[in-house]
Amino acid sequence: MRAFTFVVVAAGLGTALCDKHYMFSGFFSGSTIAGLEFDDNSLSLSVVNNISTQADSGSKWIALDARNQNLYVATTGYIQSYAITSNLSLTYETNVSLSSNCSNANFIAAASTAPYAVFGIPYSSGCSGLAISVDDEGTLKSAFANVTYDSSAGVHGIALSSDNNFIYSADDMGNAVWSHKYDNVTGTIEELQKIDAPTGANPRHLTVHPNGNWVYIIYEELSQLAVYSRNGTTGILSDTNTTFSLLPAGMLLESAIIPSAQTLLLTIVISGFTNTSSYWADEVFVSNATSQSPKYLITGTRSRTTSLPGYVSAFALDADTGAITEQLFLLPTTSSGGSANAVGPAKFSEEYFAITDSGANFVEVWKIDGGSAEAVSHVGMDSGPANVVWYS
Repeated sequence: MRAFTFVVVAAGLGTALCDKHYMFSGFFSGSTIAGLEFDDNSLSLSVVNNISTQADSGSKWIALDARNQNLYVATTGYIQSYAITSNLSLTYETNVSLSSNCSNANFIAAASTAPYAVFGIPYSSGCSGLAISVDDEGTLKSAFANVTYDSSAGVHGIALSSDNNFIYSADDMGNAVWSHKYDNVTGTIEELQKIDAPTGANPRHLTVHPNGNWVYIIYEELSQLAVYSRNGTTGILSDTNTTFSLLPAGMLLESAIIPSAQTLLLTIVISGFTNTSSYWADEVFVSNATSQSPKYLITGTRSRTTSLPGYVSAFALDADTGAITEQLFLLPTTSSGGSANAVGPAKFSEEYFAITDSGANFVEVWKIDGGSAEAVSHVGMDSGPANVVWYS
């Protein structure tokens, strides 16, 4: 049996009794995964563990299993499985190979209920996703089914319904959203629908509200958040034709105040900048995926140049329906984001989230405070971080 470090949580409270919380960060290059520690008392963030892995070409996406025992890694040619050790390091266990023409492992989603299947997605034209079985301890075993798309598809991100019976896919290359039904008893996956997105939208990532009523989708090229309603019984989606901009209106900024991790206020002047093609929206997550009524929906948008900031936004969610009630803020990030401004909501509090910046090589923790937010801690990294997952 594996030994694990557990975090004690007060019954009925959303905040852990300890001050320190741990997360893992993947990177777009190299063979290291970092362990980071955030102290919510001192608001300090530090790298406490540089872990050597067998992901020699980087870890483009990492995901934890539902039982906090395994970390799954997407690296070129493979979906890998690592056991989390008692000292919060990683032990390599096994991998599942991808085909040579679909080797660009890009995204992972892990089921939250038994039999805890793992879904790995290569990002390339016409490639299927893989449904992968695990053993009793969560180690990857073998692919048992495909999540199939048409030849024009290039899926960048997927999400599961909270009951794990449905799979939703953001088709960046094919400009569409896909729905599949998954039977965890028979192990079969059936296509339900393909919905064409608006021209030039390019769906990138998406998240399913835990109550099952909504799927929220990032339109990468339009830098928008789109709202799709969901039938909780059939799993079928309907585009509500409701979108929210993830960029300031008109992109004309006379001056913008950027929150600094060192609590300084930096002012930049961008005169007459209106080119929204210099931005690409990145990520969306609910603030608490284990609750049926998370408070927030959090998004990140990247700038394509290091001379301009990205943007981060949060939306208030209705506690009963899960519908968006308002966009709370739209703030510039402290740098551009490069290939990632991937947000990672904290487990211990809905007010905190991490954000990666692969353009300037850092990870930050932000705190939501009413209708605004700010970066409260910052740590530099040796290379460009991809995404982070909170262990505690």
